[in-house]
Amino acid sequence: MSYLYGRVRERFSFLPASCDLVSDGEHAELAFKTERAYCPYVRRFAEENIADIIAIGYKYAFFEKRLTLPLLDEKQKRLLITALVAADYKEDKAYARKRFVGFERYSLDGVFHFRLQDLQKRWEGIVEYVPTDMSAASLDGFLEFLTEDGEGKLYLKNGKVYDEEYRPLSRSFLTGKETAVGEIVLGGAERVYCFGETDRETAAFLRKYYGNKATFC
Repeated sequence: MSYLYGRVRERFSFLPASCDLVSDGEHAELAFKTERAYCPYVRRFAEENIADIIAIGYKYAFFEKRLTLPLLDEKQKRLLITALVAADYKEDKAYARKRFVGFERYSLDGVFHFRLQDLQKRWEGIVEYVPTDMSAASLDGFLEFLTEDGEGKLYLKNGKVYDEEYRPLSRSFLTGKETAVGEIVLGGAERVYCFGETDRETAAFLRKYYGNKATFC
């Protein structure tokens, strides 16, 4: 909810609008109010980000809870789960969005548990496919496959990742930890252009999996 709050509030900060986030400790409710003429734009943008929350945040939590990977350390496990989320990101997002578009109110848990059961079954099938004894070498192979199939480009500047239109990305926040590596994996790009200083972990990731498709300027 904090992700959605931040995204919508930032995007429409120029509008005569209010954005209220209320929580009772167990449930959180977010309300956006603006002039009627602007409502379709706010709603469309909110729906896009709700679809991201499901296709990335809910999916990551789904895999994290079900995957037992004793041969991988925590960093490798996080990388694998992020890659699994990224592999079908566009399809999952489009499928999820169709199940709640146009609602007056959106109940994220309600949509997920009652309108996205087929999507959960598909995710369960992926869980069953991932071997318990998956090794670091297998992780490397999967990531190499994923980066070879990338499209478009991303820009990295001083630890922040931007899309082709130079819009800042923060979807990795939905995995519980916002990182440049996580953002790059979720971005699914063919090429990455780095400007300014690149931290050691991100540079090592790019050199290992992107090779000459990563440009350091």
